[in-house]
Amino acid sequence: MNQSETVLRLSTNENCFGCSPLVLEAILNKYKDVYLYPEVNPIALKEKLAKKYSVNPDNIVVGAGSVRIIDGLIQTFVGREQEVLTFEKSFIAYGQLSIVNNRKCSFAPLTEFRCVPENLIPFINFNTSLIFIANPNNPTGTLITHSELENFMEKIPSDIIVAVDEAYAEYVTDASFPDTLALQKKYPNIIIIHSFSKIYGLAGMRIGYAIMEEKFAVRMNKGQIPFSLNYLAADAAIAAMDDENFIQKSSKENALQREYLFEELSKNYTTVATQANFVYLQFDSETEKHQVYGKLFAQGILICDMKIYGQEKSLRITVGDAEACKRIVACLT
Repeated sequence: MNQSETVLRLSTNENCFGCSPLVLEAILNKYKDVYLYPEVNPIALKEKLAKKYSVNPDNIVVGAGSVRIIDGLIQTFVGREQEVLTFEKSFIAYGQLSIVNNRKCSFAPLTEFRCVPENLIPFINFNTSLIFIANPNNPTGTLITHSELENFMEKIPSDIIVAVDEAYAEYVTDASFPDTLALQKKYPNIIIIHSFSKIYGLAGMRIGYAIMEEKFAVRMNKGQIPFSLNYLAADAAIAAMDDENFIQKSSKENALQREYLFEELSKNYTTVATQANFVYLQFDSETEKHQVYGKLFAQGILICDMKIYGQEKSLRITVGDAEACKRIVACLT
């Protein structure tokens, strides 16, 4: 690694702009009281989220990161003999947490790096209880459209819960992205997952939430670990939501640099058009993948080798600021 270069961590999809200054103010106003227990029920945050999405606070479940929400969904809605269904090359936590909870998880294939809902249908059986769909998908960054999701919901049994994980939704610029809240009104078996870890820049705070039917939320909350949110997290999340300018700036700049990085890398590598804050690279061999990873690492640029997620021939690069993206392009082209 070249010590003269600033080390860039572009492996875990954090917001390269950090978090809103309002978040830091909220933390400074409260950090001296961290000896106190947090609220068991973060009602102020739930009310803030309910207002944002025009739902009732009782429709909101908050957890220590969206991963805890995913874990809770499996624990709550998948019985011992029931099964989870998701896609290959999608968020690894779905399969991992199914194993942790001793539940079977099946994986439908992607089509040209896309999570096509129709691909799930042959894998649905009488034991299927919960389906996870990451939209945009992590790690490929591809979208399921509104019509695709609606058509899928029309075809599956209403007693199967479909958890749509929209952790990267704030980065999406494609108009075909689903209005999942509208679909939820028609198909109440949809549960929508969101995260404060990505565009809001609160990855270290570990806070996420889900929007669902009240009857589902009641069941989820019964299984929640008391005091699972840390003392600062809820206030930080409220402050993050208050800074619309920061969110808009982050999304706009990400779209610009995402397009630049995709276009430049596409000249030499197999890449996928993405709607998230990362670019996915697919290689013909592990040797070629290691060469690219090594080139970037030598220049102090840390990216994600997808081998740790069971994908032997792919890399994922978080979209950084303009300077970071230029460093990547200069290194690889």
